[in-house]
Amino acid sequence: MKKTLTALAILSTFASAAQAQSSVTLYGIIDAGITYSNLQQTGDTVGRASKAFQMTSGNLYGSRWGLKGTEDLGGGTSALFALENGFNIYNGNFGQGGQMFGRQAYVGLTNERFGTLTLGRQYDSFSDFVGLYTVSNDWATAFGAHFGDIDNLNQSIRINNAIKYVSPSYAGFSFGGLFSLGGVAGDFSRNRAWSLAASYANGPLSIGAGYLNIHNPLTATGTGAYAPVTGNYEGSLPSNYANLQVASSMRAFGAGASYTWGPATFNVVWTRTKLVDSQYFVLESGGPSSDVRFDNYEVGAKYAVTGAWTVGASYTYTDGKADYLSLKPRFHQINLGTNYAISKRTSFYLVGTYQKAAGDGLAFNGTNAYVPLAATAALGAASGTDRQVTVTAGIKHAF
Repeated sequence: MKKTLTALAILSTFASAAQAQSSVTLYGIIDAGITYSNLQQTGDTVGRASKAFQMTSGNLYGSRWGLKGTEDLGGGTSALFALENGFNIYNGNFGQGGQMFGRQAYVGLTNERFGTLTLGRQYDSFSDFVGLYTVSNDWATAFGAHFGDIDNLNQSIRINNAIKYVSPSYAGFSFGGLFSLGGVAGDFSRNRAWSLAASYANGPLSIGAGYLNIHNPLTATGTGAYAPVTGNYEGSLPSNYANLQVASSMRAFGAGASYTWGPATFNVVWTRTKLVDSQYFVLESGGPSSDVRFDNYEVGAKYAVTGAWTVGASYTYTDGKADYLSLKPRFHQINLGTNYAISKRTSFYLVGTYQKAAGDGLAFNGTNAYVPLAATAALGAASGTDRQVTVTAGIKHAF
């Protein structure tokens, strides 16, 4: 009897040790809201638009559930994995093109001294290191993203077949990189993607910069239908402008910074995105292919009124240029928002976005070529005019 008890005690000890060295966590976010837009285009004629109320999921943060885990391998090294599913709370459908784990799916190793190496479907390093400075990834919801998320800082495109590295922090400095194999026989460069980025944090100041290069980021598969090549397109570009990213390559680079002063935090972001040999004009109006470039300039601030209540404001100026006809589209966008946390896991939010299209028109509307139409990111429908207002109210719960 004593031997049996001793054996059970030993087995219990080993089981406890193994349990202490490994962990698996179920986590998620449920984000649901109602969005009002003053104008959504209802036809191919300029001015044909109407207001709309619609239920929207994943506004402040994409609705998701996932599993993540680690196993201690000893010597400061651990194995890790993550499987993350995105979904629409209103109809239960999977996000990211209906994939089971469309948000993230990776496995790898992490070491306290040498950093983390992962393989799978992941976010690019540019959006990891620079995207955190944008208000759309903080308080302004996806509607507050840069025009069409053209720089991918709001992570509309995930990267498949990716090898990714993130360094430890060296006195506040860290860096990372990602490389994606194209996976097309006979054409090594097709569908390939890579990115590099770095950041530095010291007290209230944080800065980051990076670069992203994607070959063939988007391919048109039919009217209004777009197939991602290296990642999954989430629909942040309104239908009028989605063909911009049907290009031979997308090259984005930029920098961001934030500074915290008491209860206030200020941010600035600049990015430049070049779409090489874009098929936009071919698909929209039968014109030629053309290089298209967009610069985004964002400034913002948020203020913690109390420990639970924050308010924010931002302005983004988008300066575009298309080689074809030397078109120079412009977009001005203002975001205002507030967030109130009723607990550590649950909060309410209210965000308003105003966008004005200026300069040369870029949207093709039937017989009226190249008219300036406002198009708030994530809404999925451009305005029928050069202005668009969206107001979103919702609740976010994390578990």
